[in-house]
Amino acid sequence: MISDKLGIVFSSLCLCHCLLTPLLILLLGTNALLGTLEHEWVHKIFLLPVLFIAAISLPKRYFATRNQTMLGLAIVGICAFVVAQFFHGMPEVVLTMIGSIGIISAHLLSLRLTKQGKTLPKTLEV
Repeated sequence: MISDKLGIVFSSLCLCHCLLTPLLILLLGTNALLGTLEHEWVHKIFLLPVLFIAAISLPKRYFATRNQTMLGLAIVGICAFVVAQFFHGMPEVVLTMIGSIGIISAHLLSLRLTKQGKTLPKTLEV
């Protein structure tokens, strides 16, 4: 459950970064701080915890519930994130937003399933 909440936080940070950085650069111009937000290593720093948390928590919830919707959202989100790394500019932004929304949705569904009482076996709890 905590891993789902962390997954939502990190995926939301990615989404905010994609939406706000271009807007801030447009409104405030380029400077050292805003220019740093566009560097490739910043994207990798955001991406690693998102993918790690998704890879740890979502398969466990899937095996406990066999919920196809959650699995589909997670796969679309992860694939969009990975493919986005091969593009720059608008395609990268769009793919990253799709990835963020997919992962956030999968984690939200996982939380809902947890609240409905579809708990993990003790051997799979995080």
